Amino acid sequence: MNVHSASSVLLYAASMALSQSNRQHAAASPANTADTVSISQAARDLYASVENQGKPAVSAGNNVKTAFDTTKGRMDLDIESYFAPQGSDGVDLDSVPLLLPSQKNIEALSNYLSAHMPGFLADKGIPTPPASMTYDSMGQIELPADYPYAAEFEQALKDNPAMERALRTTSALTSHVVEMNKSIPFQREYAAATSQTQIDAVVAKYHYLFSANRHYDSIALNFTTDGVLSITHDGKPLSGA
Repeated sequence: MNVHSASSVLLYAASMALSQSNRQHAAASPANTADTVSISQAARDLYASVENQGKPAVSAGNNVKTAFDTTKGRMDLDIESYFAPQGSDGVDLDSVPLLLPSQKNIEALSNYLSAHMPGFLADKGIPTPPASMTYDSMGQIELPADYPYAAEFEQALKDNPAMERALRTTSALTSHVVEMNKSIPFQREYAAATSQTQIDAVVAKYHYLFSANRHYDSIALNFTTDGVLSITHDGKPLSGA
């Protein structure tokens, strides 16, 4: 599949974020509240992986396919091929199935990473994965200060863009699911409002969703010594998002 998936997810993730301008837009147009967009830090983080698009494609391994939620419906994708760089000819957005920020996609990516992390480490002679990893505000990977194989792990990711993109995308999609879930109470109360006074009250109640200083939960990818992945946001299990 000829897919530059990192940029694809970036474009979709950006479209799902709430913008500060919604605060003014909401009262006038309830149906379009979630349509105004801005790019959150998680979406910007994804852009860094586009730098690897010109490198040779990574082998798709055993070509196992898994069902994912995409903009073209539920599709069976070979995730290694999906994330492998395919050259620098650009992205045909009409043909690319963009991954949606859904719990099912996060679970599918988590299962993929848990299954492939041991082999990824073994291929590079790395005894154990980091206990956790995050991405900073510039989209750079952050590893624990006491992780003794940090340099080797980062180099291994550079050598395997598919794994790097799978990790980055899992973090970014998780961030968007968490942040979108925060807006669900607002959307429900907004839809139930029957007067301008009620609309204004709802917008005021959830004003923090539209603030330029809005808090975005920190997403951490946590690994057991055997490479099994679990995800937390601000230290809480993802199931509690």
